[in-house]
Amino acid sequence: MGKFKLDKRSLKYGSNSIILIAVVIAIAVIINLLVGMGDIKWDLTKDKLYSLSDESKTIIKDIKKDVTIYGLFDDGEIGSGDAYKDLINLLGQYEKLGIKVSYIDPDKDPGTIASFDKDKTKDIAKGDFIVKSGNKVKKLSAQDLYGQSSEYGRMFSAEPLITGAIKFVTSDVTPIAYFVQGHDENSVDSDLTQVRTALENNNMEVKQLSLVTEENIPEDCKLLVFASPKKDLTDAEMIKVNAYLKKNGRVVFLFDPVESGNKFPNFEEVLQAYNVGINYDKVKELDQNMHLPGDEYSLVAKLESNDINSSYSSKDQYLFLPDSRSLSILKNDKEWLKTYSLAKTTDKAQAASILNQGETQSGPFDLAIASEIQGGSKVLVFGNGVFLTDRALSSQYSTYFATGANYFVYTIVNWMQDKADQTTISSKLVSTKTLTTNESQVKVISVVLMGVLPVLIMGCGFVVWSRRRHL
Repeated sequence: MGKFKLDKRSLKYGSNSIILIAVVIAIAVIINLLVGMGDIKWDLTKDKLYSLSDESKTIIKDIKKDVTIYGLFDDGEIGSGDAYKDLINLLGQYEKLGIKVSYIDPDKDPGTIASFDKDKTKDIAKGDFIVKSGNKVKKLSAQDLYGQSSEYGRMFSAEPLITGAIKFVTSDVTPIAYFVQGHDENSVDSDLTQVRTALENNNMEVKQLSLVTEENIPEDCKLLVFASPKKDLTDAEMIKVNAYLKKNGRVVFLFDPVESGNKFPNFEEVLQAYNVGINYDKVKELDQNMHLPGDEYSLVAKLESNDINSSYSSKDQYLFLPDSRSLSILKNDKEWLKTYSLAKTTDKAQAASILNQGETQSGPFDLAIASEIQGGSKVLVFGNGVFLTDRALSSQYSTYFATGANYFVYTIVNWMQDKADQTTISSKLVSTKTLTTNESQVKVISVVLMGVLPVLIMGCGFVVWSRRRHL
């Protein structure tokens, strides 16, 4: 009788388990069917890597023109694999916002490529995407859209490239930014390609310029950029820059510390008219909360509160600016000239002179300054050019550098171009997450994993076995 009772009780508990498993399976099947029928998707990534950003949605909603994205593929088949699926999903989100998406087989319609590239300068090929509105066309190569990967993370480029192309083809005017060459500056073709793409995504055309070969700065120049010059302007070049500024020109200066100690008197003279001075030093931050562990020169600067920064909506109000030189706001104030401190160190920072070895100054120091003549020209000066380079934006600290690059592009697109809160778009980066531990932490983790955890598992197993044997 006792044995029958035990079997009955075991059967009871076993039946309950079977019923519970069946219910869970049934619920899972029903949920999958509902999701499939309703085309429901959730983007659970931290940075919403597979969803259109609010910036893209804002830009597209403000567009009043018809836009079509054409994919040039055999039989309209875009391909297979995760990268293709992500792209198809992204294009579907653009369609929901009113952007048309169409696929054309260029082999079956040979006139298509010719119609998109009438001047035969775009080098359009099968597998490319074409964004078109009216008579304006922008080519996007499939390789660029699928993103670039490095050992530190993958840059998701599709959204900023597509949204940038939409901005380009729907804009009536595309301003030109000229990056000056001839003073050993960083090149937009090899050192600053990511910043170049970011500016192009925000409807700016980027070109290089030699002040030696050009008699004057081109009339279509809306922005002039000196990216980490290692040599000073010549007297003739300085005359050209000053003439450009007198015509309400806009100039960006990015100055790295010059280890050789070479001075830039002509650059200084240009900036002196805008109440800005450049110092020949290298800044280190002694506040442990404002630099990388073990590297006082890899410092973090806080954005200052002013009219320019107040419209910058990023939650991150700090710039990662390693290897910086300090700048100064001069004391020759004028009513028609307004100067802003954009980013500063803490008062614990120190600057070591490059010209006079052993001489140091105490902070705080300005690392970014903006100045404008009311109703006229503007200059933007950084005591750092490293933070915009491809090397920095592809390093293990790429997410930190990206914040600075986004701020730079925002300031260029808005304040430098007299735009009021124009929405800017930037790339999404997923970085590789690493866990750094010291020797003592390794020992603690080892004890927990090889000692405490196995004992807990065995204890739980013993409790369960003890209870079940009395059923």
